[in-house]
Amino acid sequence: MGRSQGLSLPAAFDDLDIGIVLRDPETGVALDVNDRIEELYGYSRAELLEMEIEEFTAPSTKFSQDEAVNRLCAAAAGESQVFEWRIERPTGELVWIRVRLNRTTIDGATCIIAEVREITEYKARERLLRLLNRVVRHNLRNETNVLMGYADRLKQAIKEKTLEEEVETILEIASEIGTLSDSIRQIEEIATPDATQRSPTDIGELVQEIVAEVRADDTAAEITVDVQADVCVNADTGLRHAISHAIDNAIEHNDRDVPSVEVSVAIDSDTEQAEVVVSDHGPAIQDVEINVLKEDVTASTTYHGSGVGLWVMQWCVDSLGGELVFEENTPRGNVVRFLLPQIDRSEP
Repeated sequence: MGRSQGLSLPAAFDDLDIGIVLRDPETGVALDVNDRIEELYGYSRAELLEMEIEEFTAPSTKFSQDEAVNRLCAAAAGESQVFEWRIERPTGELVWIRVRLNRTTIDGATCIIAEVREITEYKARERLLRLLNRVVRHNLRNETNVLMGYADRLKQAIKEKTLEEEVETILEIASEIGTLSDSIRQIEEIATPDATQRSPTDIGELVQEIVAEVRADDTAAEITVDVQADVCVNADTGLRHAISHAIDNAIEHNDRDVPSVEVSVAIDSDTEQAEVVVSDHGPAIQDVEINVLKEDVTASTTYHGSGVGLWVMQWCVDSLGGELVFEENTPRGNVVRFLLPQIDRSEP
């Protein structure tokens, strides 16, 4: 096997729309990258050539330096490798990529060419299709079957003059179906090309606008807003839906006479990302609601409408390269945290 140290990519590779990384087949060390990789990863060529793979791997990605080297070795042996991977840019933005590794020879030396394509939008649409096919259709079928069963019971209840309980159950089921329908409508809105056009957004102003709308619709709830920092993010219309869902859920599922919700905007001290926090003092979000967010969710599970709403929140945040975190409030309630990459207001 020829020596690969000192090799570089031909200049023509800088004209490609896909990212290219040239790596040593034995150590996995990066030998060169093209311009597209600098743009995609957010680091300079000099920085990337000094970094370990795990340094720009997203924390939630189950992908280690050792596994990366193993894949490189397999590719060096002639076994082409294709896999998906999530990286973290210096801004904290999380981006999905697809990597293809192949062995090649440059100037008589064996090396590995990594072709890298961004697939963040593809991953978001993949999750959308999975939700619509596996969760929503199953949920609607289940709810409809139950509704039909209660309709039969209602006929009997009319004869026995015991209508109230049966009617109340039917109304609850119809409400769940209505919530699902609203979530599907929002998904359709944020899945259109126009809706995914991002622009610099003052997140404090956005939160104030959303809270004003909620107050106008639900004057019984007490909502406090604390904008602790002037923060700008690159956002589309989906972010408004996501934050609105979090606030609406905190009010709707609260069992207090006067629901209390706190919304804050700050900069996370650990990640330096923009942070929106929605806190309440109501019942804890049930596991069955959060399970809809997991990749390994099964088709046999029925989800409540609010669970699908949580999925809409997750999908919106994922598409912006951010993170959605659910925590317990003290002494009671829920904390929903949106973490999003900051941008400079002058960025396009």
